[in-house]
Amino acid sequence: MRILFVAPWIPSPERPRSLILLRMLAEEHEVRFLGLVKNDAERALAAQLPVADPVLVPNPTSGSMVRSLGALIAGQSLQTGYANPSALVPALRQEIESWRPDVVHLNVFRSAHLVEAAAPVPVIIDLDEFRSEYYNQLAVNGANPVWRVLGRIEGPRMAAREQQMVRNGVRIILSGPEVPGPPTPGTSVVRSPCDFPLREPGRVTAPVVLFVGRLSYEANVVGLRWFVDNCWPALKAAVPGVTLRVVGADPPPVVRAMAGDGIELHANVPRVTPYYAEATAAIAPIFRGTGIQLKLIQSLASGVPTVISSTVAERAGVRDRVHVRVADEPAQWVAALRDLLTDPRSAEAMSAAGREWAVAEHGTEAVKRQLAAAYEGIGPEASATPAA
Repeated sequence: MRILFVAPWIPSPERPRSLILLRMLAEEHEVRFLGLVKNDAERALAAQLPVADPVLVPNPTSGSMVRSLGALIAGQSLQTGYANPSALVPALRQEIESWRPDVVHLNVFRSAHLVEAAAPVPVIIDLDEFRSEYYNQLAVNGANPVWRVLGRIEGPRMAAREQQMVRNGVRIILSGPEVPGPPTPGTSVVRSPCDFPLREPGRVTAPVVLFVGRLSYEANVVGLRWFVDNCWPALKAAVPGVTLRVVGADPPPVVRAMAGDGIELHANVPRVTPYYAEATAAIAPIFRGTGIQLKLIQSLASGVPTVISSTVAERAGVRDRVHVRVADEPAQWVAALRDLLTDPRSAEAMSAAGREWAVAEHGTEAVKRQLAAAYEGIGPEASATPAA
């Protein structure tokens, strides 16, 4: 099958889902790549993609911001305006005319405006999640007025486009089951692949609580601040010598100010696996968001017992006191972490069950089967990857 993979960025280790799915498709099919680049660093990343001769369209930040402003005025989604330089649609049509792909694979909502431009070639779009839900949540309980205004503007616009694609029968990939309710017609679940190695036993010598996440992401910052303000003092009193280790990219000043008093900040590290190897427990105090938290997948795949909010648990489909501990109130967080940090036997049992879930749902072979099912019946072949 010939697959034209189109993305509003360059897939990279910082965007592992798009990179790994691109790699899976390229292992079995003839794949070409069309993507947007902002600078020479991104062009260098494109040269490392598992495809030959990627087609790159310049998308400098200044132009993206101007187009977002235009989308704001025109009543369109700011996300798609941001990723729509004038040369993109002609480049897409040129690739379709010259290469004649069997399928156009669009990556995330920022490429949703290209569905019609790809006609008559069948389209499959990896939305990852119905992102409008996040912006609708932001409109109600964003951290400040700016975020709430952004949510009120962007949420309805994204929802309208998502609903239009559903009505038009566009095949949609999501990274996790929809919560709540039955799946939307035309959608398939392809979970985010994660093959993190199981940590070696005996590496943990002191109580360490780990938080991993992109620290420029508003929901991560809000959740981390909530935990530090509401749970950290009581946890320190309950577990003397405990350390909170925060690992993530691009921390804002409010996160940098947290360092000290038992809190370590490790910013822009090359790999996060060494930090999971030394963690006693991990946390995902996320109370607003959609999809499945990558930090949860990574921690469970690594065998680290994890405490999460009920929001995160519901999205992922994991069970309290089986795969994870679920907590919402500060006292629940402190009690759950105290148990995991001081009772190795129960922590080990949960670690094993969490690891089993992560491999069964997010391991490479599982995701290949899910991707095959999503592609079934599209293009000239029955599936995108052979079932294992």
